[in-house]
Amino acid sequence: MKALLLPLLLISLVACSDNSGQQQLEDYQQRLTRVLQLEPKPLTLVPVEPLVAVRDLKQSPADIRLDLADAHTTRQCSLDQLIGERNSSLGRLYSPSKLLNYELRLLNALDRCLKQPWQDSQLQQTLQQAYRDKQADIAISLQNMLYTDTTLRKELIGTSQTLPVQAAGFTETWQALTKLNQLKTYIEQQNWADASDINIEQQLQQLYQYNFIGRLQYSLRVSGQQLQQLNSLLQPISTYSLCPNQRETEQLTILANVFQKYYLVKIQVYIGQLDQYQQQLIPLISNLYQQSPLSPMLEQRFIASHNVMRQQLQHHVQWWQQLNNSCPITLQAAAN
Repeated sequence: MKALLLPLLLISLVACSDNSGQQQLEDYQQRLTRVLQLEPKPLTLVPVEPLVAVRDLKQSPADIRLDLADAHTTRQCSLDQLIGERNSSLGRLYSPSKLLNYELRLLNALDRCLKQPWQDSQLQQTLQQAYRDKQADIAISLQNMLYTDTTLRKELIGTSQTLPVQAAGFTETWQALTKLNQLKTYIEQQNWADASDINIEQQLQQLYQYNFIGRLQYSLRVSGQQLQQLNSLLQPISTYSLCPNQRETEQLTILANVFQKYYLVKIQVYIGQLDQYQQQLIPLISNLYQQSPLSPMLEQRFIASHNVMRQQLQHHVQWWQQLNNSCPITLQAAAN
């Protein structure tokens, strides 16, 4: 009885090479087209819509500052230090991420201040108004960080490098995105203490170090379109024509070898890993950018590209299944 093919996205524990995903896909296509005497085509990626420009996304929150006399009076709850920090030469040049952290620390300090008794009612009213204004503007500071930070933009724009098999940085990327989602949740809950404790710069540094998200989206696009191109070459070939009179041939033997050593061990494993990365990371990205101006571009880069990859993989497996059913060839499934 002929063996059934494995589920589409099985991840095997077979040792893999260090080649990039794109190199493995190209090598697989070359081997398959060579044995079938087809003419391989260079990969041409369908372009994606560019991200909305930073100048069209950045907003200006209200610049609320207390004068130095009030700062001296509010020394008891450390507001003077925060005011001095923002008025310093470095404070005036804060990046969107550092400015967000500053605003969160300021909100936390104002919250503590207003819970203390005040003899100066006018200053208390000033602090209350500043607190209300900062609460109203904190969403803008969060959006400025998410939409305009250079590290995040680099991840969302993407790169021209695919992930290798068993790529480093997945855990660190997942942790960083999880922390940023926690930050968003704390801000929505007005939990200024926990929000200000999150080290935003550390999370951005981890994303920058591995560039995992940027490479993932490129890997999804390359894998889907590479498989699509290969499927278009295989589609005109009738599997019955490869074994006239149901006779096993040298060509069938080589095809079985390509299936076992290249499709199962490399391509299926690699696509399976991309699928797992997608399922665990993209919900975190989608939550961060939910209903944002960047959502349509991110959906195209991640969700649509992922769907194309899965659909093309399914079509590709169907071709192998047809060959397995049409000819005297037994395509063994890899072990779990």
